[in-house]
Amino acid sequence: MKKLLFLLCIGLAFASCKKRDKAMWDTDWQVPLVHDSLTMSDLLADSLLTVVSGNYVLDINSSLFEFKLSDFVELPDTSVRNTFNMALNITAAPGTSFVNNVEEHVIDLGEVQLKKIRVKQGGVQLKVFNPIATKTLFTIQLPGVKKNGVVLSQDFIAPAGTQNNPGIATGFVDLSGYELDLTGEFGTSYNKIQSKMLVKSDPAGPAVTVLTTDTIIFEFKMNDVQLDYARGYFGNELVSDTVYAQIDAMNNIADGLMDVDAMTFDLTIENGLKVNGKFKINSLKNINATGNSVALSHPNIGTWNTINAATGANGNITPSNTTLNFTPGNSNFEQYVENHGAKNELSFQLQMNPWGNVSGGWDEIYDAYPLRVKLNGLFPLNIGLSDLIFQDTFALSLVNDPNKANVKSGQIWVNAMNAFPFEGNLELYLLDANHQTVAVVSGTSAIESSVFGSVVNGIMQKKSVVYFPVSEAVCDDIGKVKFCMIKLKLNTYNAGGANTQVPIPANAFFKFKLGANLTIENHL
Repeated sequence: MKKLLFLLCIGLAFASCKKRDKAMWDTDWQVPLVHDSLTMSDLLADSLLTVVSGNYVLDINSSLFEFKLSDFVELPDTSVRNTFNMALNITAAPGTSFVNNVEEHVIDLGEVQLKKIRVKQGGVQLKVFNPIATKTLFTIQLPGVKKNGVVLSQDFIAPAGTQNNPGIATGFVDLSGYELDLTGEFGTSYNKIQSKMLVKSDPAGPAVTVLTTDTIIFEFKMNDVQLDYARGYFGNELVSDTVYAQIDAMNNIADGLMDVDAMTFDLTIENGLKVNGKFKINSLKNINATGNSVALSHPNIGTWNTINAATGANGNITPSNTTLNFTPGNSNFEQYVENHGAKNELSFQLQMNPWGNVSGGWDEIYDAYPLRVKLNGLFPLNIGLSDLIFQDTFALSLVNDPNKANVKSGQIWVNAMNAFPFEGNLELYLLDANHQTVAVVSGTSAIESSVFGSVVNGIMQKKSVVYFPVSEAVCDDIGKVKFCMIKLKLNTYNAGGANTQVPIPANAFFKFKLGANLTIENHL
């Protein structure tokens, strides 16, 4: 329907005109402009539509929001510096080994206690500093950091250097697919990563003097590391938040009443985390264009709901489901929808591990299995509309060329075939730069509902012809127009003429031809 309204305003551009005090005469023209059609697929995605008993039904199976591994664990950018000072002042023969030790480094994760993680993307930057006056061979290992069972190990050859001007070598390792054991050297801790440094002077180099003031340094930095698996204890922080869902199709409803069938749907908390928790909806509100809000009522709104941990192992996870069923008997969802607001406000609280570390650090989260809040339901599109006003505004600049013939007056016409059970009355508001009304162009009649038509090719259809007169007075002010506001007043009627709920039949369509009858003012 919006497509039709836009094209009507394009047609109105043919009515741009300007009077001039020169010799002139009038001629009449009939101008076909466009023809087009509109179906339910233009209004809603095909994936949301299904047909039951010959009528459209809205089939909703969507995720409202979700919590993934990254919402519970964010590995901080980590810099580790491992230093080693010589124990004695010695003259080292070629091939002398100086260091062979293991160090532990703590990753600051707050109350989160991780024992094992797997990297999805990111890497580690390695760097060594050599203060010895000969080329030196470094082997850097990160025990517990493995891929396919192989420990991460990197070899470097650092040039000769001094304490004040050490020789430097760098490298980078892509950690994608690596698993990190964070239990430390003895396997009993958490949040600890190990490093091991082996240093040997050049076997083919000279003997060198090494002093106790010489410091061998190894650094590694992990930046922007993202995980796809983590095991441990993820804390029990209470998360409180308010999120908003915007239904753009409702943005243009300015006034009127919408009546829908009683609806039943399920709100499901699908927990793919191997972590127990609890969840509470504080409030869910629908807010319309006038600011009126309707809060959804239900026995479980405002109360805590227990979330069981998912089950399974080695990535074969079966989520748990906590389902809240909304029916006409236990909720006001019908009134919630009938508020026809574009803005939906959800306030909630979520707490994982509300009873503490009951698993002994064996909670698991896979990035592929988040915690989701899902909406599921079949909503019959049985809709009653009473003076529901669809309103939209867009830029429209009508420029007149004084050197050409001008349209003095005329009318735009719509020849429509309507298979939707809606009647529509259309008005076009021509606005200036300050959005003040310059002129109003109204249809001479309504686009009639299909319920007053007849069956053609298996579907009710009704033909209408509507005219939109463009007067000479409108032409005088057409240069002021910078915007066009469309107002479409919709109603649903049954065959007896009473306003009522009506189903939308499968394959409903709206076909139209748009044209103009114009009186042209010709100039010498």
